[in-house]
Amino acid sequence: MNSMYELRHYDGFGHIGHPTSNYRMSEDTVRILRHGYYASVSYVDALFGELVSHLKELGIYENTIIIVWGDHGWKLGDHNSWGKMTNYNIDLKVPMMIRYPEQQQRGAHTFAITELVDMFPSLCELAGIEVPTYMQGTSFVPLLNNPELPWKTAAFSQFHRRPRVSADGKRYMGYSINTDEFHYIEWYGWDHKTGIRGEYTTAELYDRQNDPFETVNIAENEAYNEVVEDLSKQLAAGWKKAIPES
Repeated sequence: MNSMYELRHYDGFGHIGHPTSNYRMSEDTVRILRHGYYASVSYVDALFGELVSHLKELGIYENTIIIVWGDHGWKLGDHNSWGKMTNYNIDLKVPMMIRYPEQQQRGAHTFAITELVDMFPSLCELAGIEVPTYMQGTSFVPLLNNPELPWKTAAFSQFHRRPRVSADGKRYMGYSINTDEFHYIEWYGWDHKTGIRGEYTTAELYDRQNDPFETVNIAENEAYNEVVEDLSKQLAAGWKKAIPES
């Protein structure tokens, strides 16, 4: 998990215990934090509305590509934790909305897997700019035109667990792969000076359909041995093997 050190640095929250401890916030504190979080979301929503209105006043709204995405969000008590910076999907998944000139499928919603690294090549394509060959992302413009199009088979993420975060004071790197059905994570020791990963430590596996809040790690459940083996191979193969065929 994490030590919630981000929250601890806020005035009045230095006493908060580690998520793995038996510490529980008071109901009043929980209400204050959630109220503040939801208020910030409402405020940003209002500012975004003002921005769109101003684009219309300037007469450039219909000639502007708009893409809205979010920073990975706070856990508002989930997993007995507050803040972010873990490999749980509640931290990894973010919203993304796009509007652009002459958009055909305006207002459509897709459940296809996309990643934040896909935004740059997508914006290049929408703007008529050549996409650099070194980009790791995949333009999702075809998906915007056809939301039901078969797309990426997986999304990848990586999280560095530092000593002040780890319960044992050691340093780890977590490699994560998300498919439609499962979320799989492998943890390795990490040398931050050389940037080289060490020995394999452990794994996590969550059933996204039956356990969407990721409360039960089934990585060591023998019934999922083949799933773990397959996802481990996909994780090692990397992002290039997950992109759609052109």
